[in-house]
Amino acid sequence: MKRFASHFLFLPAYGYLKQYAVETEEGSVVRIFPLTEEIENVEWLPGAIVLLTQDELKELDTNSPLVNAPQNYSKTSAEFYYNSTRILVKFPQNLLMALPPSIEGRCQLLPVYFSNFDITTMLPVAGTRHRLLR
Repeated sequence: MKRFASHFLFLPAYGYLKQYAVETEEGSVVRIFPLTEEIENVEWLPGAIVLLTQDELKELDTNSPLVNAPQNYSKTSAEFYYNSTRILVKFPQNLLMALPPSIEGRCQLLPVYFSNFDITTMLPVAGTRHRLLR
């Protein structure tokens, strides 16, 4: 199991949680919890972590400018760039105070890290990198 924390955790269809962490197993989220103090074995990532379904992740990759990249090019590698704003802008930008009850126990969510994130617009900046956290 690995744990990752960030300034913002984005839950599409709900909004953002501030200072939350995710625990993953085999690339899927198994637990989401508030980061109230420094915890052992939690990797801090500046920017935002977005929790996506498999279909949302495919949509993000399909709409990238590199869809015709060679087959051996990993779209979730750190070198993969795209304009993510046009995909994520369709979701609510609310700042949540707690984890929505309907999210708890959903293990099919995949944590995706966005390294460059504009906290004033609550969207990734153009050309932001993304990578699947494993």
